[in-house]
Amino acid sequence: MKFTPKLPHTVPESLRLTKPDPGPLVKARTHERKAEELRTGRKEADEALAKAEAEKRKKGAPPIEDEGPRPHLEFLERWKALEHTVTPIEARARHEWKNRFSTDPREHEVIGHLIASLPRPRLDALFKDPRIAQLNVVLGHRNLAKVIGDNELLQDLGIDFATFLSAKRDLKFQLGIQTYKSAQALAVYLTVVRAAADPKVKKTKNFVTDREVLDPAGAILRDITTHIIEEMQAAHDSFFAVGDRKQVGEQFRIDRAKKSGRPVPPANAPKGRPLPDATAKPKAGALKG
Repeated sequence: MKFTPKLPHTVPESLRLTKPDPGPLVKARTHERKAEELRTGRKEADEALAKAEAEKRKKGAPPIEDEGPRPHLEFLERWKALEHTVTPIEARARHEWKNRFSTDPREHEVIGHLIASLPRPRLDALFKDPRIAQLNVVLGHRNLAKVIGDNELLQDLGIDFATFLSAKRDLKFQLGIQTYKSAQALAVYLTVVRAAADPKVKKTKNFVTDREVLDPAGAILRDITTHIIEEMQAAHDSFFAVGDRKQVGEQFRIDRAKKSGRPVPPANAPKGRPLPDATAKPKAGALKG
């Protein structure tokens, strides 16, 4: 008798338990928390390294090893948080960009659109950061034509050296004046650093261990992700603030009554126009019914 193997037990797709998607805000906060842990570890390692270098060492002692996380890891982790914050507005940003420029936006242009959508006070605080000028000066001492031209990821994204020069010009002359151009230029800068700092990307020049570039770029990216996540959290809280709706509605009712000049009715008063009081005396000059 031929042996027939028994088929494994399968569960229908409709009966399988699947975890709900946590949403872009939770994912962004998760990567942001990991980036903060890497930042703390890098800071502690720098302090330990400085302390060890300050102490007297014996002749022939082995060189001091840096045991902290690599500098590029925090930047890449924070970039993942930024990518998750793009998810809720990506479709709208692409639609608005296509209506404005009649072309499909590239990834860094969607990120620039997200940065430009921040409230004006946040944008002003962001563009006044002196580390933007510091990053501009540091990148001026790097061979950016080689960094950008030989980077496979930047080629796929459509960023060439002319794109970088245009962004450099906007950051020099339009920073804080033309907020949309400034946001797009900042997105180009950060995308270039991200592509050059990723060891998995095929390239000839990189910023994997370049602290002079990664430190100001990482600080700028940290401020951007913080502003965006705070705005997302505020929008989330205002939408789901069920406990505050009664208080907000009560305050709106009081303000509306005061604006109209009427006395504020009690909270349990029936809705609609108040019923006429039969015992009330008619006002002088009023028609008698």
